[in-house]
Amino acid sequence: MDPLSIIADELKQRDRERWLACLYAAEPARPGLVALFALDAELAHLVATTTEPLLGEIRLAWWRDRLCELDTQPAPAQPLLQALQARVLPRLSGAELATLEDGWLARLGGNAGDGSARLFGLAARLLGGDPDEGIYLGQLLAVAERSPNRTSVLLRPLRALVELAARDAAHAAAGRPPELRGSLARQALMFKVVALGR
Repeated sequence: MDPLSIIADELKQRDRERWLACLYAAEPARPGLVALFALDAELAHLVATTTEPLLGEIRLAWWRDRLCELDTQPAPAQPLLQALQARVLPRLSGAELATLEDGWLARLGGNAGDGSARLFGLAARLLGGDPDEGIYLGQLLAVAERSPNRTSVLLRPLRALVELAARDAAHAAAGRPPELRGSLARQALMFKVVALGR
């Protein structure tokens, strides 16, 4: 089975909305975005399931080392690493991917970090957009705030994720229960943002 198919299925299970955002990305960039978001989901899962901080640091360090090795060695028989090398490395380096570990290490230590900004900056480069705009969208995602500006066509899938986070924050502030992730209402919002850019 193709490594990309394996990780796409895992991403769909772990974070359906990021998987949907990937479907809205331009076809040439879609596989790379799936692999990038799957990496972030894997690191998030690692942090969420770690009960001992030292063990979590060791597990994150393993990922950082394997990602850096992608620049000089063939990927080991691990589907995510193989997909990253095949689909992401032409546009980003393994060392750049390894910087995502820093944000998750900060979260493991109880700090917010700048993981979303870093992730969206890399995603913007994969999508062929402006990395600074991606970083800005990632910062908005981290604070669950809507953007007053229009977003470039290439980065609209990222903007859709920001709008969903802002919607979640508004529901929480109003005391309403959270919406079911991946629901039709949320998919409709994603489609509207991708279609209109706002």
